[in-house]
Amino acid sequence: MDNVRIVPFRVEDRGELEVLLKMSGLPTEDLTPAMLADFLVARQGTVLVGAAGLERHAKDGLLRSVVVDKPLRGTGLGRRLVYAMEDRARGRGLRQLFLLTTVDDFFRLLGYLPLGRDAAPPGIRNSRQFGELCPSSTVFMTKRLK
Repeated sequence: MDNVRIVPFRVEDRGELEVLLKMSGLPTEDLTPAMLADFLVARQGTVLVGAAGLERHAKDGLLRSVVVDKPLRGTGLGRRLVYAMEDRARGRGLRQLFLLTTVDDFFRLLGYLPLGRDAAPPGIRNSRQFGELCPSSTVFMTKRLK
């Protein structure tokens, strides 16, 4: 894992990122250049092997598109990506993160707690991820940033 580095998204990463997200069943249709500016990618050598994104909504953030290439799952890369994104969110003045997931056990280990969808703040509720792209069967979770 020492040879995997987490770096800010670059425009030339878009194609690889979309392939990785699609292979993992994650949506790509709402990715805009402005949104991608708040993404981090993980690279092993020259290969993109993971990513995490952030949508900012006032003082809240939607953690999204957390993905790790299958051969590297279980190595701690997902945790590293989430923690790096939490640091980035804090640096941007965000106070709380929210997410939608089908792997809530992973996020529980990182301190995220389930929350009723009706408790979503307006910015999160009005995001395409929340309203259109993630099925109602996904678990809605949150974590306060310190």
